[in-house]
Amino acid sequence: MSGVLLRERPGGHDCRAHPERSSVTLLGPFTVHRAGLKAALGPPKQQALLAVLLLQPGRTLGLRQLTDALWGERPPAHTKNLLQKYLSGLRPALADHGMTVEWTGAGYRLDPGGACVDLYAYDRLTAAARTALAADEPAEAARLLDQARALKKGPLAEGLDAPLLDRERTFTRARLLVDFELRAGIELDLGGHREAIPYLECLVHSHGLHERFVWLLMLALYRAERGGEALAVYRDHQRRVAAELGGEPGRSLKELQLSILRQDPALTPLSTAQARPLRAAR
Repeated sequence: MSGVLLRERPGGHDCRAHPERSSVTLLGPFTVHRAGLKAALGPPKQQALLAVLLLQPGRTLGLRQLTDALWGERPPAHTKNLLQKYLSGLRPALADHGMTVEWTGAGYRLDPGGACVDLYAYDRLTAAARTALAADEPAEAARLLDQARALKKGPLAEGLDAPLLDRERTFTRARLLVDFELRAGIELDLGGHREAIPYLECLVHSHGLHERFVWLLMLALYRAERGGEALAVYRDHQRRVAAELGGEPGRSLKELQLSILRQDPALTPLSTAQARPLRAAR
């Protein structure tokens, strides 16, 4: 199970409200900076070690765990010496940013201190959005999800190579898609089907086999009185699935296509309230 999902994250939502704090970017090219100045974090593998520790703050990671995280099944010789060298190289830079790495006797543990880490903020914002949605506050949930999505600048720890980071990228990418899907669904529930169409078109273009995005785009088009285009989206997806997978669209998409053909009244939105416009996802 991913440490990103399980670990409670310290730090506030918005680093812009605390310009005196150091900021860490994990959702994109990996950087640590304060007041516009980037920290010198050393060679890529040393940076990867810091990224691994940041993914599990407060947790003690032994030498074997760190070796597996950085090199997998084929570690180089003298990995203990390499890890100690990397940690020695990181400590001065981290001290300038209020972060510490300590040896506990069982392994190494990172304390991010007061640093603003974008991934931690993302975790908190999306959790707060789901709480708002459960409390029947969809507009607030949409606002929080928009703030979370704005933090994404690229793949997790982009440019760094380590087996654990590869696994976490897969997890984070899948999680982001779930959050994009939730945000689009909220927009449609609030009656913002026209505003959702460009956002969903971008998602379908980027993730053509993700059928929930196709489903939501078809529904948004139909509600925007563009039923013909909704059916064209279905046909395009049908051809894509046949060509790439040798299969057929899923049952939900087939049922939606038939409902559109019948002009089923159940597809009419329950609310005409307008949500805030969505911007295209990266």
